[in-house]
Amino acid sequence: MPSNPPINDVPFRRPYRVRWGDADASGYVHFANYIRMMEETEYAWLRTRGLSVVMHDQRGVLGFPRVNTEIAIENPAQFGDELDIWLRLAESDGVKIEYQFEILREAELVASGQFTVACCRFPRGAPPRAILIPDFFRELFR
Repeated sequence: MPSNPPINDVPFRRPYRVRWGDADASGYVHFANYIRMMEETEYAWLRTRGLSVVMHDQRGVLGFPRVNTEIAIENPAQFGDELDIWLRLAESDGVKIEYQFEILREAELVASGQFTVACCRFPRGAPPRAILIPDFFRELFR
């Protein structure tokens, strides 16, 4: 996993087999599909904790839109490859969270990346606004 000190030292692993539709004409996974794989891993991690990227509470709709996404492809994957996608919570400033990802084929690094998400309220008829991460969500970092 990445070398930054994590806020939660327990990484989450999601296995993934590369599908035909993940590849482009070259036979390698298209770069956008690595981002989708990372996003689906975030969703899976949230589901293991009974949460979602869009939640509802007594004050309305709460979510975590991406404000930054990065990916570096080292050794491209191909159709049929069996991958492990690792997620780690790396940082939080109280409003934003940084997720770090590594995509491995056995011990070989295929790609690494990160998402920065901001905790936002989505008021009806108004643009989203950043808020402090609620206590129930911060508890996941412990």
